[in-house]
Amino acid sequence: MTFIKRFDEGEAFECIGHAFTMLVSRDDTACCEAVLQRLPLGAHTPPNAHETFIQLLIVTEGTAAITVADETRTVAAPAIALVPRRTEHAVRNASDVEPLAYLYVSVWEEGIPPDERRSGWREVYRLIAAEYAARGYGSPSGASS
Repeated sequence: MTFIKRFDEGEAFECIGHAFTMLVSRDDTACCEAVLQRLPLGAHTPPNAHETFIQLLIVTEGTAAITVADETRTVAAPAIALVPRRTEHAVRNASDVEPLAYLYVSVWEEGIPPDERRSGWREVYRLIAAEYAARGYGSPSGASS
């Protein structure tokens, strides 16, 4: 495992039609994961919530409209948002001229549950893509590099 990386040194993959880069995987830590996500003009994530972990959303490039629970705020990079467990959230590229890039760091305070660790991060993202496709968002392609 590499301890220090530039963002372009992670593993690129696509999920629900968006570009991602896995920087630190749950497979390597058993307690956290760091992923860079890029949203083109007009793109957004589907509303979602996580039962077992908190997330930090760190805007690194562009302007994001971030919704966490009942709060929506438009912020330009650099910016950060905290998403508590079981809290619906979504991110939208709020710019008309530039793509959005943000890092999300998922933290399992009690460690990653075995069923979320066993199959590996690629399978987890395949299942996420299938769930979103069933909700009418994106394609069920999952994690593919």
